Amino acid sequence: MDSLNTGTNNIADRDTPLIRNCWYVLDWSHDVKAKLKNRMVLNQDLVYFRTKSGEITALQNRCAHRCFPLHKSTLHTNDTIQCGYHGLTYNVAGECVQIPSAMNINPSFISIQKYIIVERKPMIWIWTGDPEKADEDLIPDYDWINDDQWGYGSGFYHVKGNYLAIHENLMDITHFQYLHGAALGTPKHAEAQIKVTVEGNTVNNYRLNEGEPVPELHKEASGLGNVPITRHAHSTFVTPGFHNAIALFEDKEGTNNGRVEYSPRILHFITPETQYTSLYWWMFARDFSVPDKNLDDWYTKVTGKVFEEDKDAIEWIEDLWVKDERPNFIEKNVPSDGGAVKMRKIVHQLSIQESNYS
Repeated sequence: MDSLNTGTNNIADRDTPLIRNCWYVLDWSHDVKAKLKNRMVLNQDLVYFRTKSGEITALQNRCAHRCFPLHKSTLHTNDTIQCGYHGLTYNVAGECVQIPSAMNINPSFISIQKYIIVERKPMIWIWTGDPEKADEDLIPDYDWINDDQWGYGSGFYHVKGNYLAIHENLMDITHFQYLHGAALGTPKHAEAQIKVTVEGNTVNNYRLNEGEPVPELHKEASGLGNVPITRHAHSTFVTPGFHNAIALFEDKEGTNNGRVEYSPRILHFITPETQYTSLYWWMFARDFSVPDKNLDDWYTKVTGKVFEEDKDAIEWIEDLWVKDERPNFIEKNVPSDGGAVKMRKIVHQLSIQESNYS
C-alpha cells in the first residue's frame, strides 16, 4: 500500500505533457468523405478529407499566410484547398500551388504541415510526433473486429477531461458496482482478486470473480440469466491511444446446450484533443447471439449509457480540479490502483524520453 503513495513525482498526471510519438485515432473511416473536416488533436488544429483516390489527407488547419482556418475554405475537385481569405491554394502534400495576388512567382516557398495517416478500418490513425519514428507496426492489432463471427456496437464521446483519466477509469473496474451498478455491478465485484502484469509498456489488470451471475447487461443476450459463472476480466493499457478490455464468462455446467465460454470485448480508442479534453471512440463486440442484429443496436444504446456514466464521472472530477484550489492536495491510492499507477509511471517515462530527444 505504502509503495502506491510514494514517489508521486514520477507518476504522470493531468498536467504531464502529451505523448506525441504514438498513433492516435483521428476518426471513423466511414465518417470521412470528400468534404473538409476539422479536429483538434494533441493541441494541434487539423483539416482533413478523403481524396478522389480514396486516401485520407490531414493538414495543418492554418493558412500559412494569415492563419485563416482552412476547414472554412473550399475543397476543389482536384483535391486542393483554396483558402477562403486570400485564395492561397494547397495540394495534398501541404504545398502552396497558387497565390492569386502573385501569379508570376513560384509559390513553393509557402507550405503547411502534412500529417502521417494510416487507415485501418474501421479507424483512421494519425501520427503527430517525429515522422522518423512513425512505424505502422506500432498501430494496435484489431483485425478480428472485422470478422462476421462477432456482433458489434460502437460510439463516440467528447470528454472534458484528461485522457489519462479515461485510461485509469478503464484500468480499475472496481467502479462497476458503484457507477454502473444497474448494468455491470455484481455484489462481490469490488472484492475480486486482482493481478497486475507489465510487459514493456503494456499493463494488464486481471480480475477474477467466481460463483456470481453475469452482470445484468448480459443476462438475457447470453442466455445465462442467474447461472453462477466464473468471470475473467482483462483491462489492458496498450498505448497512450489504445486500451483493450476482454471479458470471459465461464459456465462450467454448460447450461446452454453445453456451451462453456462467452466473451464480450471492448476496444477503446482514446485521443487527447487538448491537455484537458479527450476524444473517445469505442467498439463493443460479443461472440454470443451474433445472428440477432437487433442486439447490435441494443448494445450500442445500453453500452453507450454506461460510457456516459464514465464520461460524467471524469468530467465531474476534472471540474473539481479546475475550480477547487487546494495546492497541497494529493490523491491517495488504494490496492486496486496498482495497474493504473504502473500505467501512469510508464506514461511519465515516455514523456521524459520525448522531452530528452525532441
